[in-house]
Amino acid sequence: MKSCIKQTMIMVVVLIMGGASIHAQTINSDYVKKLYRKYPTKKSAFCDACKLWVNPYFKSVADTEKHMPLVTYYVYTKEHRLMQEQDTTLSRNKVLAKWNSVYGQPDESGLYREARDQNKGLKPAELLVKGHCEAWILLAYTPDGAIFSNTYTFNAGLEFQGQNVGTEIATEERCRQLTGFKKEAITDSVKIWCGTFGSQKTYTYKGITATVPSHYYKIMTYRNNKTHKNVTECYWMPNEPTEVKSKLQERMVTHDELVKDLGYDPMKVISK
Repeated sequence: MKSCIKQTMIMVVVLIMGGASIHAQTINSDYVKKLYRKYPTKKSAFCDACKLWVNPYFKSVADTEKHMPLVTYYVYTKEHRLMQEQDTTLSRNKVLAKWNSVYGQPDESGLYREARDQNKGLKPAELLVKGHCEAWILLAYTPDGAIFSNTYTFNAGLEFQGQNVGTEIATEERCRQLTGFKKEAITDSVKIWCGTFGSQKTYTYKGITATVPSHYYKIMTYRNNKTHKNVTECYWMPNEPTEVKSKLQERMVTHDELVKDLGYDPMKVISK
């Protein structure tokens, strides 16, 4: 046990030192532009308008016509959580809160403003927001991770705020808890597949048309260190204003049920 704790702390120190080199640089708009240029997209055979984007943190296959992330894949670890909790300089403001587009893709900020303006007067839960697939809090253990989390199309869809702070955030908290956040750790790492599905309506702004998904989904796989068994948790979450955290258990489905609903297996679209 002492050996495992020592190894974990050594890993955290190494990762923090690596993150420190990024901190030493000036994180501004020029830095962000150069960062995205390092990781261009590639054509994906998954759909006609699909592209694959791979960065050092996660992978994503997105429909660039509908502006929907179809499959994202990320491995969240206990070390990531500890780094994020210990680094008090990483806060969700200024550059680390700004949304960006992958190199070669259009800026969608006007589109989201249009969706907001068309829904003025509605309750907060009924408003459409930028809905992460791979969460900011899970990626913000380095500035680059935080920046990449806020990426249009490849890591966000038009999501109702009710769902955003409802079952969606509940799955994010579940990932953190599994690695020991405010609870005893069950595992050292969680593999996460997440994406959007279906269509409720569309919004158009200056030639950009984005689809409001009918659902978000999430798959988590991990090794239970207590039972020494592999576990798979799947969630099929309606993108609705009425979603709340307490409904998370109702949204749990089997892997087979999720594959049937989607028509494909995300774990095969993007493998480990």
